[in-house]
Amino acid sequence: MTKMEPFGDLISYEKAKEIILENVRPIERTEIAPIEEACNRVLAEDVVAEIPVPPFARATMDGYAVRAEDTYGASTFKPRKMRVVGAAYPGEPFRGEVGKGEAVQIATGCPMPRGADSVVMVEFTKEENGIVEVQRPLYPSANVAPRGEDIEEGAVALGTGVFLTPSRVGVLAALGRRGVKVYAKPLVTIISTGKEVKEVGADLGEGEIYDINSHTLLAIVSANGATPIRRGIIQDTYENLRSVIEGPVESDMIVFSGGSSVGARDLLYSVVGELGRVLFHGVQLKPGKPTLFGLVQGKPLFGMPGYPTSCLSNAYLFLAPAVRKMARMPQRDPRTVKACMGHRFVSSSGRVQFLPVKIRDGRAYQAFKESGAITSLSEADGYILVPLNVDVIEEGEEVIVTLLE
Repeated sequence: MTKMEPFGDLISYEKAKEIILENVRPIERTEIAPIEEACNRVLAEDVVAEIPVPPFARATMDGYAVRAEDTYGASTFKPRKMRVVGAAYPGEPFRGEVGKGEAVQIATGCPMPRGADSVVMVEFTKEENGIVEVQRPLYPSANVAPRGEDIEEGAVALGTGVFLTPSRVGVLAALGRRGVKVYAKPLVTIISTGKEVKEVGADLGEGEIYDINSHTLLAIVSANGATPIRRGIIQDTYENLRSVIEGPVESDMIVFSGGSSVGARDLLYSVVGELGRVLFHGVQLKPGKPTLFGLVQGKPLFGMPGYPTSCLSNAYLFLAPAVRKMARMPQRDPRTVKACMGHRFVSSSGRVQFLPVKIRDGRAYQAFKESGAITSLSEADGYILVPLNVDVIEEGEEVIVTLLE
């Protein structure tokens, strides 16, 4: 029988996060993404405008394109009269030239006709029998967007490292870019361990459970800019763990679920120590104490707790920031709200506590059941990080709740 060994010194939550982010390197690989798939990617090149935006001077209002000097002195009681010589519609610009005393009916966004330098809003005109009365004086360029007003030709419209939001994809479209160089999504291998863990949908025997963790981890990885590779379930044996870690793994990060504690079959610590370097094993955090982080062949490796709530809570706290850094995604500033504690809470863990809560009418109520209950988080609106030195939160005491995504 294999002997069980206790944890050594536990590392603080803050120090654990610091070590992780210090040892995760941003991805260097790049690829070309079509514009349809560019949103939520990170630019790996400067996007230089090869054309100005807009590519022509255009009307910014519906009305009449005129020469500003022809409107001087115009008023409601003394309008300037001009002959309407044509019209400009989207995709159908006016091909002629606007002369003295002439006007062209024009729609917003249409190219300005030659000879015209301003647009009088339709609200300040009256047209009858081909003659338009202009009731307001204009200055040159009134209600006109000049060529290149938005983006000048040759300007860097979007720089390397920019995170592509929907509006920035719109900039790519405005410049006529069909594809753009972006950083590749990191590949993250996810492996569940345990003889008792079975594939979702399989028949369960006595003492067996479905593989919850690989699916929640897959969702976390996908939501934070990486591509998950689910490798399925392996049994907790030295040979299996060594074979998976030592074998040809094409991913940039490896995440194990289970096998990171100190039980007789929790062998991950030993295997990682032999093949690489364990940077910490055990965190002053509840739930989630049995968390491991190390490097093997320069690649980050996580050993996440086997209990579903512990695994998922630590994925929010540790894995998500690491994946975002590797993917060059901007780090999220989690949304927080203030609430009053809805009941007295006593912490006896001697560790920082990740406490899932529900918020009802501005009051926070504990949602945590136990580390093995996935509904501790699925039913929660957010969580409170209870500091190490806080033993009691009194009913009515103000707390900060970090909202879950």
